[in-house]
Amino acid sequence: MRVEYKDNKLAKLCTDEREMQKKRPDLKKKLRLRIKALESSETLGDLPDDDPGGAWHELKGGRAGTWAGELSGNWRLLVEPRPNSLSAVDVTVVDIEDYH
Repeated sequence: MRVEYKDNKLAKLCTDEREMQKKRPDLKKKLRLRIKALESSETLGDLPDDDPGGAWHELKGGRAGTWAGELSGNWRLLVEPRPNSLSAVDVTVVDIEDYH
């Protein structure tokens, strides 16, 4: 898939090892794994098989259209696929959030 980021700050956090270590050392390993899975999967529908540890799932309600991948007990990597279907080949990383 092609991976884009909501803004430069989030892109740097998700792609720069130093930034990960400085800002989110607790999530660094899993964040790196989730980003690599996004980059190597062909479609959104491939993620559950390509990255089973990510527990990728579609959100509901006010967050419909957003998918989440697990980073820790409560923290999730949030992405918005384009188009919003399992065949999506483009995603935008929109946040790292504890929404629980």
